[in-house]
Amino acid sequence: DDKSLPKAERKQLQIEHAPHLSRAAKLVKLADKIANLRDVADHPPSQWPLERRREYFDWAKRVVDGLRGTHARLEAAFDAAYARRP
Repeated sequence: DDKSLPKAERKQLQIEHAPHLSRAAKLVKLADKIANLRDVADHPPSQWPLERRREYFDWAKRVVDGLRGTHARLEAAFDAAYARRP
């Protein structure tokens, strides 16, 4: 991420760039999003209100939607993690 850009723009760029990543990068991104959702579901940051947690889940889904077709089992694991959306 280009930290010189506003957070909202960086998040949007992740959504837009996800479909164009290499297969290896897509696998890493999928695994990262799975781990992050599980962590937010199990141990939400104390300073994150419910709405922020929901927004994070929804943003992660938008990123992963651009990765679909990469690895069915990882995508199923993501879907299971997303099903725990607060």
